[in-house]
Amino acid sequence: MVSRAVRPRGREDFEIAIICALQVEANVVEALFDEYWDEDGDRYGKAPGDTNAYTTGAIGHHNVVLTHMPGIGRGNAASVASSFRSSFRGIKLALIVGICGGVPIGINSEEILLGDVIISTGVIQYDFGRQVPDRFIRKDTLEDNLGRPNAQIRSLLSKLGGNRSRKRLRNNTFCYLQKLREKEDFPKARYQYPGAAEDKLYERTYRHKHHSPPACIICMECTKKEDKVCGIALESLCSELKCDENKLVRRNRLSESIALGTAAEEQEPYIHFGLIASGDTVMKSGEDRDEVAAREKVIGFEMEGAGVWDNFPCVVIKGVCDYADSHKNKKWQGHAAATAAACMKAFLKEWVSTDSPPQPDATTQGE
Repeated sequence: MVSRAVRPRGREDFEIAIICALQVEANVVEALFDEYWDEDGDRYGKAPGDTNAYTTGAIGHHNVVLTHMPGIGRGNAASVASSFRSSFRGIKLALIVGICGGVPIGINSEEILLGDVIISTGVIQYDFGRQVPDRFIRKDTLEDNLGRPNAQIRSLLSKLGGNRSRKRLRNNTFCYLQKLREKEDFPKARYQYPGAAEDKLYERTYRHKHHSPPACIICMECTKKEDKVCGIALESLCSELKCDENKLVRRNRLSESIALGTAAEEQEPYIHFGLIASGDTVMKSGEDRDEVAAREKVIGFEMEGAGVWDNFPCVVIKGVCDYADSHKNKKWQGHAAATAAACMKAFLKEWVSTDSPPQPDATTQGE
């Protein structure tokens, strides 16, 4: 029998915070709630000065509160997390759930594909430092680093990294993903699997620009990394720019599905554990992506983790929606958001709450 959460008596009874930067992320997280505690209105309120908007509910036996960020980035995330702490003082774990850019080849030469999920073992604030004439120097002293997760999180991540637990986590993620698609009121089209043929990784030095002369003089003069491409190219799809598919990098997992004739079928997402890079810079360069990945040993890029890290014990769970290169587009965002949310629910199935003393009822709780 599945354990269900008991309706919280007050804000102090909520232990799990979920933070999403985009509506496409929050929508799918909300769809995976098992209970909603605000169907008849918000009975829990918030502290004076808290500008966040919340959704309260339950996932499994955990009472959770989801906050909707007003915008992306580290600054917004830090502000949201600070307000969160003032209202929900019992939070023991924050999950930053959504989409990210992935490093195509991760730790131990492990392939990362679009739709896979990255779970952070730590966050690197990779764009915090000094720009000198010949290079960027990241601040990496003990005082400047974000630190490692607490002991409880590290213990669970170590367990989930084992063969048996990782397999269970992956199976549960795919199960929740399938159940999500079965919901009658869920907008399946927006979150569907685009197909293996749409998972395209170009050589890291191959630029996203107009390739057919004389389509654009600016793009025609772009021959090296430092050269500009036109604004139209930045907003165009690869098909519109006629990007050369001979420049695509072979992916073994995709090749196997194509060989088996299952390329159109939804792939079961892999779960990857590793460091994730966080900053206010949107990574759209294959060369810079690989340089940062090699230097910092990261496997993904996102924009909110660094803002939340100092406020809560937290884990970043992000679905890979692009390869953090110049060819990135929004085609995979919905599916990646769905895989991340499903993985979040599978992760919470493994998270064991600690005993808490009884709290006063919400009707008598003061601000």
